[in-house]
Amino acid sequence: MDTVERSLSERTLQYLVAIATYGGMRQAAVGLDVNVSTISRQVAVAERELRLSLVTRRGRKMELTEAGQMAVDYFRDCERNARRFRAQLDEYRGLKRGQVTIAAGEGAVASLVSMVLKPFLEKYPGITVELRTGSLPQLLSMTREDQVDICVSIGATTDPTLNARLFQSEPICAIFSVDHPMASRKSVKMEALVNERVVFMPAEFGLQAHVDAILADIGRIVVPAFRCDRFSTAVAIAAQNLAVAFMTRGAAQERIAAGQVVAVPLDHPIARSFDRYVVTRAGRRLGPAANYLRREIVRLMSTV
Repeated sequence: MDTVERSLSERTLQYLVAIATYGGMRQAAVGLDVNVSTISRQVAVAERELRLSLVTRRGRKMELTEAGQMAVDYFRDCERNARRFRAQLDEYRGLKRGQVTIAAGEGAVASLVSMVLKPFLEKYPGITVELRTGSLPQLLSMTREDQVDICVSIGATTDPTLNARLFQSEPICAIFSVDHPMASRKSVKMEALVNERVVFMPAEFGLQAHVDAILADIGRIVVPAFRCDRFSTAVAIAAQNLAVAFMTRGAAQERIAAGQVVAVPLDHPIARSFDRYVVTRAGRRLGPAANYLRREIVRLMSTV
């Protein structure tokens, strides 16, 4: 704390404001219910340390000098800023303002938006939500490096730098056009699809890793007709009956609801549990909005 801050204590500044308001030390003392000597002594100490006059007498009235008025203006600015800061904190705690950054696998975005973000933002419209997508390594890297508050992903349970809570487990499905001959099946084996035109995602996508593991387990190699890095693109291809895509029912929900595709679960142990986690960096303290959203993701999207 420098000399100015020591000299212009909050008490001294309050006395100066009172002198300016009441027009004298004696009147200020009455208004504040303190001894006039207390005010006089406090102001004198401040003037001595600052080597500046803070008050001056004009006839029978005491006024602030230019330096004294600067001190009062400073005090009032501090009070306004403090009130504004307290109001902002109240808004922050009440979720009237704030920002949350969420990283999510592209296949989870549609469900996240419709099931969680839509009701959340209807209730708390002052919150800004930033959504980022990417491959699994990118999602986890963003979380470790505090580029995002929370992450919705798979495969984070063994990383000691991350806290992961399982909230959803869905089967991996084959996504067929409603016109496809297999669209009416209750389930389908991967062996039945090896001669079909299929859509694959990039190898670093968690879902594609599951599909590759299933193919390795049954000893088959499949050359895809399409490769793309968006589940929305893959399901659009399937909707046109150009190929069979692979994803969870939730990832294809919009096209399913529109009556364009159907999701048929893959009949294989690896496909039965495609687990999703809500992930945060270990030790990270979330703000009110992010903490609320993390709980809402678990509550509204949980299938476990």
